[in-house]
Amino acid sequence: MIRFRHVVETTSPADVEILRSARLLFRHAFPYEPEGIDRIVRFLENRAQLDFEPILLVSLDRKNSLTGLCFVFYFREIRFGYLQYIASDPERPQRGIGGALYEAIRELLIAKGARGLLLDIPPVDADKLEDVSRLPINRKRWKFYERYGARIIEGTEWDVTPNPRNAYYLTTLVLDPLGRVPKLSRAQARRAVRRILQTQYGYEPGDAFVERVANSFRDDPVRLRIPKRVSPPKRIAKVGRIRPIKIVVSDGHVIHHLKEKGYVERPVRVRQILRGLEGVATERIPVKHFPDRHILAVHDPKLVSYLRAVCARLDEKAIVYPEVFPIRRPERAPKALEDRAGYFCADTFTPLTHNAWPAARRAVDVALTAAELVADGERFAYAICRPPGHHAERRIFGGFCFLNNSAIAANYLAAGGKRVALLDIDYHHGNGAQDIFYNRADVLTLSIHGHPRHAYPNFSGYGDERGEGAGEGFNRNWPLEPPVDDARYLRVLDEALRAVLRFRPSYLVVSFGLDIMKGDPTGSFEVSTAGLKSIAERIGQLYLPTLVVQEGGYAVRNLRIGARSFFGALEDVWFQDRAAARSPIPLEKKPARG
Repeated sequence: MIRFRHVVETTSPADVEILRSARLLFRHAFPYEPEGIDRIVRFLENRAQLDFEPILLVSLDRKNSLTGLCFVFYFREIRFGYLQYIASDPERPQRGIGGALYEAIRELLIAKGARGLLLDIPPVDADKLEDVSRLPINRKRWKFYERYGARIIEGTEWDVTPNPRNAYYLTTLVLDPLGRVPKLSRAQARRAVRRILQTQYGYEPGDAFVERVANSFRDDPVRLRIPKRVSPPKRIAKVGRIRPIKIVVSDGHVIHHLKEKGYVERPVRVRQILRGLEGVATERIPVKHFPDRHILAVHDPKLVSYLRAVCARLDEKAIVYPEVFPIRRPERAPKALEDRAGYFCADTFTPLTHNAWPAARRAVDVALTAAELVADGERFAYAICRPPGHHAERRIFGGFCFLNNSAIAANYLAAGGKRVALLDIDYHHGNGAQDIFYNRADVLTLSIHGHPRHAYPNFSGYGDERGEGAGEGFNRNWPLEPPVDDARYLRVLDEALRAVLRFRPSYLVVSFGLDIMKGDPTGSFEVSTAGLKSIAERIGQLYLPTLVVQEGGYAVRNLRIGARSFFGALEDVWFQDRAAARSPIPLEKKPARG
């Protein structure tokens, strides 16, 4: 199995290890210019100051060991890329790594809207070679690119006048039209050649050599060599090699299945979400097991011990509903475990069963596996958790929730002094995260939800709940009365996202509920699939490492079409160049000077 990673940052533990391996591979593959990899890293570190996008794409095996790399300059203003390096590990057997890398970089450029990919290869004509013994090797290399529809550019100085800054070696310039009609205008070619020579070799604008080569492109369109044997370009799989959205889901959730009439939190929810993600470029990551200390850092040990013990004690067919709630004497817990349910639960419709604890415990592993991916440099990870968790507070469960998956993940990401924003966009108030982080300033909690006057959990989610102690000002609520359509929801979301930007977090956790969609049996909002697309675009264009954790959503069709709309939009944002993208979040208006 070959996996691909677009290396954007250089500081996460995973990226540091990838770059360490990349240095070794690069210097082995390109011993004549060992400093090239250091230049690539400098480009990545300073990408915000560059007038082009540096793209480093690496391939990994199933053990996450580096197997190859590819580096491209993407000139966004002319929509052309230039392939500078592509190499697979020389010490590994050749198993299609180079071809897979090339297909992946083509896919990435096509998604960006590139018109073509330019590259130079060793000459394939004998009269341009000093050592003709290299001809068979060079032609074999050319055949590799030709099968993707690439064409040699003819009639210019590129392969006639030696480049002083390339040790006077001649090369042949090639156009890969990326599946388009192979055509390159004179103006496009001249602009691209100037950009390549200035960026790759450090020539100044207006340099005599650069102008000589650029102005030698006189044909319009540029002349492309007609292949001796015309064959259709290599077909590329419809679902490509690059899969930006990492998803984590456990099949173990199905054990938590209450078949009682009216219980809407059912296993079919996950199946419908996965159906909706078909066609979205996702990669499923296996679930890892994490120790209980991550749960105990967020939840009261008494709650955790109770849930584990009572569920283990129950018969597989038994269902325990909380019936008595000790609001007068909370210090006096009932002796029988079954009678103690109301001591730890907020409502009467979150029953305990034999499988509730193992399913909830596995959902925590799902959330933490996805959080680890984000901490290691993935831009988007989606934890499809079931049962959900955002109503579970530090010492109580409720609202179909037993353990707070989002809060546990946020606390994990906050380790080491990181700042985390936790945005709840479920229809119901994220009371769990509010309770857990109410006295903390390192986790900003924000929730957009139906007004608690008529929406669960009813007792929290008001606008004046802003945090206490060190956490004062770090909790924000937007309770909304109906009607709430796309336009109104997006206006409120923009306000919440501006608060996120002011907080300057290292990570964003999104408690994601599809119950904000029109037609959900538990909510009154009227958000459409177009609205979900806009929500995802706004969240994605914060350009924060983002963990999305599944919470509510109970209309089966909405789960399918909503997941497709939201994550399809996140996929599109992933392929965008940050420097070229325009944030859809309206900026705050500065007051006029008097």
